Amino acid sequence: MKKIVIEQSSKAFYSSHSGLALVGNLINGYTSLCERLEKEVPGQPRVSHGDVVKTYLGLLCLGKSDF
Repeated sequence: MKKIVIEQSSKAFYSSHSGLALVGNLINGYTSLCERLEKEVPGQPRVSHGDVVKTYLGLLCLGKSDF
């Protein structure tokens, strides 16, 4: 399993949404979410199922569950 290194920086400035970068890295690097969705859900949509699920997960991480 890959290790994630989290470091404190004296130069970089992060907004309150910077945790999304960590969540995106975890989803893309440690799961096969998009590939599994493409195999399990039939059809050829304009926006892929993986993109929709990743967007929804991002909104949940921001605390926006009403979308």
